[in-house]
Amino acid sequence: MPGEVFEARYKLRFGQCDPAGIAFFPRLVEMVNWTVEDWFDTALGDSFRHIHMEEKRGVPAVSVAVDFLGPARLGDMVVFRLAVTAIGRSSIMLDIRAEREDGQKVLSARHTIVHCDLSNEAPKSLPLPDDLRQAVERFRVEDAAVDG
Repeated sequence: MPGEVFEARYKLRFGQCDPAGIAFFPRLVEMVNWTVEDWFDTALGDSFRHIHMEEKRGVPAVSVAVDFLGPARLGDMVVFRLAVTAIGRSSIMLDIRAEREDGQKVLSARHTIVHCDLSNEAPKSLPLPDDLRQAVERFRVEDAAVDG
């Protein structure tokens, strides 16, 4: 049975675009991170504020590879879709794809995050807690299932 795909929508604002009105690529990468943060908050039921500030844990990025497939412009609504492609002891591999509402592809990202203890000077990987692992497992898909 294919897993769920998390969806987030962000409207491109003036400050996220270059003078020609095209999304500035670092802002699109920032939206990849927003998608992960919103996924934790709304789909996994644990906000970054709670995880980071209260529990001194986190899920920093260890790898991000982004292919930019087409432009998004000022005022466009960009739809980001997140799916899990692999779950390790402490890592989660994500496939995140974005497109404009008209279906034009914007980007494809392969993003790996690692569950860490942040209570010391240097982050140290921690096994995923069982409840988080179960919540993440709902979003595990086959590669072909990620396309909206």
